[in-house]
Amino acid sequence: MSYQKSTTVNHAGSAAPAASSNVTSTVMTAFFAAVIFLGIQSFRIPLPAAVGTPFLHFGHIFVMLAILCLGSRRSAIAGVLGLVIFDLLNGYIQSIPNVFVSTIIKCLLVGTINSLLKKLANGNAKKEYACAVICAAIYGITNIVVDFIWSAAELILLGSAPAAAITAELTSIPATMINAGFTVIGIALLYVPVTSAYKRVERR
Repeated sequence: MSYQKSTTVNHAGSAAPAASSNVTSTVMTAFFAAVIFLGIQSFRIPLPAAVGTPFLHFGHIFVMLAILCLGSRRSAIAGVLGLVIFDLLNGYIQSIPNVFVSTIIKCLLVGTINSLLKKLANGNAKKEYACAVICAAIYGITNIVVDFIWSAAELILLGSAPAAAITAELTSIPATMINAGFTVIGIALLYVPVTSAYKRVERR
């Protein structure tokens, strides 16, 4: 009887931290989704482009911070929720398929790369910081490539000649590059304070 009682206690004791961890995980995913939405909703500077209506915003910075804090899968959920809600509320419904697919690709790819680089850093804070900035650059490059391919294919499907579609998208790349550079700068400045705060929340 005493053995059975101690086993029950052990199981109960291990269940509580697991439940608490799940709650924290869900709350932080929802928190990042809200911050990503607000990062675009509250700050937008229009950028010139031949195709679409791009603008400078904090959204990519917060998606990248979600990747660094939450990992690839949960950041993909937070990113898709935050960005799609923004598109729905601001009349960018036509952009949702692009946003949905590209966000998942970026989060899974960059999240995986960040995980591998962190293992190589082996707990060294300076190396982890460098990894975060490198991953932000990879995120920006991936965003440029995916956006270019998607938008060019979209124009071709709508009837544009391939050469005309590619030319139009090439003229729009500078706007995407500006957002990519802005993302790298944002991560360089915010990585340490945000990840430190996230770690403190995780320990509670």
